[in-house]
Amino acid sequence: MKLIYTLFFALLSFSSWSQTLETQLSKSYSKEEIAQFKAENSLPLYAYAIEHACYLIDVPQGKDVSGFPTVKVIGETVPLDFTYYHIKLTDRTQYFQIEGSTRILAVKSKNVLSLEMKNQKK
Repeated sequence: MKLIYTLFFALLSFSSWSQTLETQLSKSYSKEEIAQFKAENSLPLYAYAIEHACYLIDVPQGKDVSGFPTVKVIGETVPLDFTYYHIKLTDRTQYFQIEGSTRILAVKSKNVLSLEMKNQKK
């Protein structure tokens, strides 16, 4: 009986996690794209990406970043979540100038995130 309850709650929590993840991803992706991620079994990559895809760096001295797209941040802290900025992950690392700041928001590529996930499991 304990096993049945355990399985039931595990399935319930997985369903809840999936719905929360889908809601988060819907800020950047369409329902069709999210359905494709499910079909490809790539949702775990996107779940990992929400927590690990973004990082901040200072603009290197002498580096011209005027060609980088700009993101606007409201408030004191910068959310490090690519969906907050409606950014889609790509096969290349992306860089965004933070409006009114000397910092850059970097968003890791799907390939880098996939490698990180594999190395984390070892």
